[in-house]
Amino acid sequence: MTGNDRRRAADPAIDRAVASILNRPLRWSDRDRGETEESVLARGWFRGAGECARVLATQARLETGECRGFGVSWPILKSGARTIAPAMPVAVSGEMAAGIDGEYRRDSTGVWREAGGVESLFLTPDPLQPAPGTPFDLLWFGDFERYLVRARTLEIEDLFGILRIPANPRLLERLLIRSQRVEGGVLVGLPMIDQSRPQTIEVRRSDELSPEERWRDASFFLSARADIESARPRGATVEARVVDGSTAIFGLDEDEDGWRLTLRDGRYVFTGIRVSRRARTLSLCATLDGDIDALAPGMRGRLVFDLRADLVTLG
Repeated sequence: MTGNDRRRAADPAIDRAVASILNRPLRWSDRDRGETEESVLARGWFRGAGECARVLATQARLETGECRGFGVSWPILKSGARTIAPAMPVAVSGEMAAGIDGEYRRDSTGVWREAGGVESLFLTPDPLQPAPGTPFDLLWFGDFERYLVRARTLEIEDLFGILRIPANPRLLERLLIRSQRVEGGVLVGLPMIDQSRPQTIEVRRSDELSPEERWRDASFFLSARADIESARPRGATVEARVVDGSTAIFGLDEDEDGWRLTLRDGRYVFTGIRVSRRARTLSLCATLDGDIDALAPGMRGRLVFDLRADLVTLG
């Protein structure tokens, strides 16, 4: 039996609570209505972090406390040296813990989460510090990723990147109600959008890994891609020769944070590409051509992998 196995066997209360977090979506709510534990578990989803923490504490006999996260006060639960919280898919102690959607660790400043290519503060116990993160409308976990609905957009995030697509009713019903057999009330009143919006993928990297300024050269970025034979700047545009023999013309806008390419003529997998450096993080965000289904089997992972390779090349 490994050390991890022994820790899990010694703390079944935490393991039951983590399983509950993983298996039940979390709707945003500012107050706990006080429904019974039986009613909540039968419903199959949590209405707010307060309700989630209360039910888990009763179910698993955990000690409850308060910290700050998602832009507000946020509950935490403890058993011995291990800590869990609503919307956190793994228990953390002093060591790095691998979660479904990323990696988590705890130190004196709080809980840190690495996802989408960078590490950031996830929860803090300091009441004088601004609460990290921002509120959301709905959150749940898949097999290898986190799904989060915010501002009528569905974010699908794992350790390496983030896909953002419109949160429309048909898509959420397919992903959550039909695929995971969640009770339909979880979507009632959820702000959604029923029209086409661009799909974007973002990958990020610490700017410490990109000490040179190559990332500021948009034509270098295009020419380094495997599907482009060559790229050359022409004033306020960049002309790219694609491997299929076609030509794509991009408009180029530059600023102090980076640059943006916008497809003006031709066809390409991305209709827009933005590279920027902010808060010591280098971000690459690409807008997908409308004919691409980012949720097709294997597509999201392939796109994220390619863009991460591009970001490393820029470094």
